[in-house]
Amino acid sequence: MRRETVPEETAGFARRSLRLMAGARFEMALLCLLLLTAGAVIWQKPLLERTIHYTPPGVASATRTLFADNDNGGKSTVWSTGNMSWACDLRAGNAYPYCGYELFTDGNKGTHGLNLSNMRSFAMTLMYKGSATSFRVHLKNFDPRYSTMADIESPKFLRVEADTTPGKLQHIEFVPTDFGVADWWLRKRKLPPEFGRPQFDNITSFNIETGSEAPLGPHSFEIRDVTIKTAILSDAQWYSLLLGIWIVMIVIYLGYRVGNLRRAQAERLALEAMALREAQEAARRDHLTGIFNRRGLMERFNELAGHRRGAFSLAVILLDLDHFKALNDTHGHDQGDRVLSAVAQVINGNVRSGDLAARWGGEEFIVVCADVDRRAAQKIAEKIRERVEAFDFGIPGGVTASLGVNWSNMAEPDLTQLVAQADIALYAAKAEGRNRVKLRGVATPKAA
Repeated sequence: MRRETVPEETAGFARRSLRLMAGARFEMALLCLLLLTAGAVIWQKPLLERTIHYTPPGVASATRTLFADNDNGGKSTVWSTGNMSWACDLRAGNAYPYCGYELFTDGNKGTHGLNLSNMRSFAMTLMYKGSATSFRVHLKNFDPRYSTMADIESPKFLRVEADTTPGKLQHIEFVPTDFGVADWWLRKRKLPPEFGRPQFDNITSFNIETGSEAPLGPHSFEIRDVTIKTAILSDAQWYSLLLGIWIVMIVIYLGYRVGNLRRAQAERLALEAMALREAQEAARRDHLTGIFNRRGLMERFNELAGHRRGAFSLAVILLDLDHFKALNDTHGHDQGDRVLSAVAQVINGNVRSGDLAARWGGEEFIVVCADVDRRAAQKIAEKIRERVEAFDFGIPGGVTASLGVNWSNMAEPDLTQLVAQADIALYAAKAEGRNRVKLRGVATPKAA
């Protein structure tokens, strides 16, 4: 019994250990995810931010252009003084004289620019010389719904104006909320209200020009650097991604926990069922000999008879140890119990695999044999008698047994009646001198 229990306990311990390890791994994963989330929040900026630089050497091959009000009937002139520098002379002739510099971000005045939807800042370092008090920056967004290649003013003009510090190098930084759609562009395009909001998804160029009410005369600009900082994802998208990951992990964790609970419940039910089966089996077994007791035999007999249809041959062999009370009185009850256990093993070892063997009570044992004729039943009984007589029980003079056999061929046999008839045969064997087999209704000589 111990050899069967230890592996089961070991396997159960192994399963519990594996579950604990799996749970620990999952909780370690959750801890790692928590740390990663904290890191993603703390280091969000360096993780997501991307920087675009424009410097005079870097734009040498880029498409750029100069412009002035002479394109619109004015008389101002403009000329280049470097890759990102220019000068102009504003003259009377236009109600709002201006000049400026435009750099195309798509490289060739095309329609595919920069997606600055997640722009963090637009910064520039410049030197201005002149008498103007401000300058303007335009980001131009191309959208096929209102923009065309043929019209250079059709991209949406996103405008911001900043003060100048003439003669001094200045660094200015703008954020997206600083930009608004130019009023003149809205009036000219006459678009629905939804197009009146700033849009940064396709910036094809940006320009720097003289500010509002710039005075007539000379003006010069030298751009040292333009830095655009943008992000792969917006803050809302980033936090939504983190939240989504946590939701997925929580769903997985809940699924894992529910699965564990279901497995634990299934294991508990299986253990309960196993314990119930073991208890039921223990209730059917004789605690001393390990073979069926009377209850167990009757249950198995009912199962056997219940599966049969019509009459079938059946033999009941009842065995009683000879002079067992004297054996107990002489050698003690412990020796008597050892004899009973040994007799049970002798019986088990000398019946067919389908036969039922049980301790009927005290020193009486019973064997039920189905599908057997009288002669075969008698041979089985005789074989058991011989093996008991020949077995070494460690008792001087040995141990013998008397057996009564009752054979029947009927439908729905009654075990009580069959045993009663076998008991009559058993008493006949006792009366004839013991250590013999007696078949009900048939006299059998004692074995030589």
